[in-house]
Amino acid sequence: MLTLSLRSLPAQAVRGIYGPSKDQMPERMRYLHPDAAASYLEMADFAVVSDMFRSPESSLQAVREKRGAQPPSYSAHNYGLAIDLDIDAAKKRWNHGSKQALDAEMESRGWFCHRRDHTMEFEAWHFNFLGIGAPIPAGIHSTAGLVEARIVSLYGAGFAPDDTESQRLLAGLRLYAGEIDGDIGPLSRESIRAFQRTWGMPDTGELETRTRRTLAYVTCTRSLV
Repeated sequence: MLTLSLRSLPAQAVRGIYGPSKDQMPERMRYLHPDAAASYLEMADFAVVSDMFRSPESSLQAVREKRGAQPPSYSAHNYGLAIDLDIDAAKKRWNHGSKQALDAEMESRGWFCHRRDHTMEFEAWHFNFLGIGAPIPAGIHSTAGLVEARIVSLYGAGFAPDDTESQRLLAGLRLYAGEIDGDIGPLSRESIRAFQRTWGMPDTGELETRTRRTLAYVTCTRSLV
């Protein structure tokens, strides 16, 4: 079973854009990978975030609302390796007006903007945690591929449950009540289709790569550091 390593952040350490005073972040979103959390706490004095940890349901909602989000299990937010920064608020609190200067400050702390051109266009607010000193190949336009590689290095071994384990996971979701024998027959395929429809995938009834990864993520456990 896939196990995510996360650290819960205290409310006073995260300035968000929610709540009556528009300066709070819900508890369900205040999680980061332990390395990312340690770095985030060092910049909490100027960081103002609109998004942090996302559940699979939250990612699915974002996809359905066409907010440019990645599907469940494919977003860096799902692993506590991304934040969406309120750029204007952060620059004001930090006292620097340049996006390029802000990006350089974030990079010195291990956070790399999704965009590499330092403009304020789409996804300029999205930062992926790659770690301090992470090598960035010349000429790339986005850090999306780099953070995906980091996710796979951390959790890839858990992304491919075999047929028997997939049946067990589907049974745990109350989508399958047949034998746990690794035989993907009609009952298994119907449960796979139900799972795929639930999570916005083509309902093929096949356990292909995306279905296995999403199943592993949806049923994962959290190891809180």
